[in-house]
Amino acid sequence: MPTTLAAKSTWRITNPDVSDLREPLLGLWHRNLPGASRDRFEWLYGTGRAEGVLLGERPVIGGAGLMRRRMAIAGDIVDGAVAIDVNVDEQQRSLGPALTLVRAVMKLADDRGYACLFGFPIPSATGVLKRCGYRQLGNVSNWTKLLRSEVKLRSVLKSPLAAKLSAPIVDFAMRWKSNGPAQGLSQQFDVETPAMFDARFDRLWLRAAEGYGVIGERSADYLKWRFTKCPELRYACFALARRGGGELLGYVIWYRSGESVCIADLLAVDHASTALLLAEFTRHARRLRADAIRLACFGPLRLYSQLQAAGFSRRQDSYPVLVRMPEVAGDILLTMADHDTDV
Repeated sequence: MPTTLAAKSTWRITNPDVSDLREPLLGLWHRNLPGASRDRFEWLYGTGRAEGVLLGERPVIGGAGLMRRRMAIAGDIVDGAVAIDVNVDEQQRSLGPALTLVRAVMKLADDRGYACLFGFPIPSATGVLKRCGYRQLGNVSNWTKLLRSEVKLRSVLKSPLAAKLSAPIVDFAMRWKSNGPAQGLSQQFDVETPAMFDARFDRLWLRAAEGYGVIGERSADYLKWRFTKCPELRYACFALARRGGGELLGYVIWYRSGESVCIADLLAVDHASTALLLAEFTRHARRLRADAIRLACFGPLRLYSQLQAAGFSRRQDSYPVLVRMPEVAGDILLTMADHDTDV
């Protein structure tokens, strides 16, 4: 039976179980979030990773979700969550319904005892979350590393032939500048493309977490759910490990978007391993004949400095990162692994 949550409005909020949530929420998605599918519902809500709230009855006019997300905060592993899927029917899109849904998700998080609640709203919804008590950490940063220059040169040079002839010289210069002369991977390390997430990923994220004030869980179980079972995109993993199947130094989880390779998640055990991982993944992307590597993340200045040193350029920042939790000392790392979608 659905649970009723108190709301300071004329709209009734309910927190149905998954069987009662499925069809009303899918109906809302069909009207308001047409890219969201039944498969996505089963992946998120059917597995118990998320739960939802509905606004109104006969008809339901809005909905929102809460995705569980374990976090390492100041060295402790705590239960947190991400606010997702807020949507209201077009004819009801006033401040009242949006505030009611956001507050209902906040109350649900408090009732579940979650230590933190994150939001990645579109810019137009940022004010609503702030009005409800969220504070803004900053914005997700978008980074690009150009690997093949011909397309860019076509927009600069008048002649397509000139762009084609110039591109190999420019590409060689970019490789030299970003990586230096190719030295090859140290004999101490191996490149892996694991098809499964094993216990080494559990140990890696716990070691890496020691360097951050806030970082989301990257256990093998979570990575399997988020990236192997996600119905929206096909992901692959690129990893560096100590020779002979030893411990992981770091990994990149990526997917293909047109001619670009997009990094959905990146984690390494330390600063030196991050630099090595970026260099080796760049070589991997070039072998895939990608035009560019793209990455969206919210991270510390030290990571941004490493990206710049590796040849990435920061593009215009995108959506904001908002949070409900006490102030925490130390660096914060959030990638698309902390979001429910890459699309």
